[in-house]
Amino acid sequence: MIERVGITFNPGKKDILEKVESIVRWLKKRGVKVFVPEESKVSGYLARMLIPVEEIKKTAQLIVSLGGDGTLCKSAREFSPAGVPILGINLGGLGFLTEVPINKFEEGLKKTLSGNCTVEHRLMLQTRIIGKNFKSQNFIALNDVVISKSFVPRIVSLKTFVSGEFVTTYSADGLIVSTPTGSTAYSLSAGGPVVHPSLKVIILSPICAHTLAVRPLIVSEEEIIRIVPESPAEDIFITIDGQEAHPVRKQGEVEIEKSPYQARLIRLKERSFFEVLQTKLRWSGVTYK
Repeated sequence: MIERVGITFNPGKKDILEKVESIVRWLKKRGVKVFVPEESKVSGYLARMLIPVEEIKKTAQLIVSLGGDGTLCKSAREFSPAGVPILGINLGGLGFLTEVPINKFEEGLKKTLSGNCTVEHRLMLQTRIIGKNFKSQNFIALNDVVISKSFVPRIVSLKTFVSGEFVTTYSADGLIVSTPTGSTAYSLSAGGPVVHPSLKVIILSPICAHTLAVRPLIVSEEEIIRIVPESPAEDIFITIDGQEAHPVRKQGEVEIEKSPYQARLIRLKERSFFEVLQTKLRWSGVTYK
């Protein structure tokens, strides 16, 4: 039985605090202790539940992520290293990762609190920016890591190695390195393949490649991908899950591999990946005469 729950949410969403408060009151009526990250900076009723994120990691048995897939990705980066499972409640967007629509949150929470659910373990990526003249930086991602030139789409040359073996130099607007979970996000928009989330692979998808022969590449999750920018590296950035941007810096390189942590996503019913595609991408299978 789950008795301690942390709640994360996107404060930019319309009427979000009202929805958060409804969920908190519902949980507390059932004797559940609820925690809200201090960074939320809420006031009034919710302020009583504010504690540091580090304390939530140690205490919570479940994270309820209220928002869209972006909010869930942020929650996964924060709480997956602590092994805390995450239930996504969707506020109305496309929502590949979020499990429960907001109008059915009571039903979803009842099942989750009673253990009438399953937990899917999803591959995450670990990314390092390395260089001789600065201390390396480490990040984790649930969906993808994007290497591109500043925030403006411009051609960049990225010399790419897989486990030490040279593959190619991508001349493109950028390169997306994604998990199977992220294959239906930015990678899909860039022409990458749809990959079943149970597969243990990493996908490399160039963005608007300037060579017609270059196509997306799928490699084992055990490979280590090294990317050496041939354009001035001070202009190159990596973006984590579309949310965090970090400069590669002069003479810097990027290494990407499987993270030691996995995202643990709550699933409430047996629905196949293909049913999700049919719903979210409108893969109806209908033929027209």
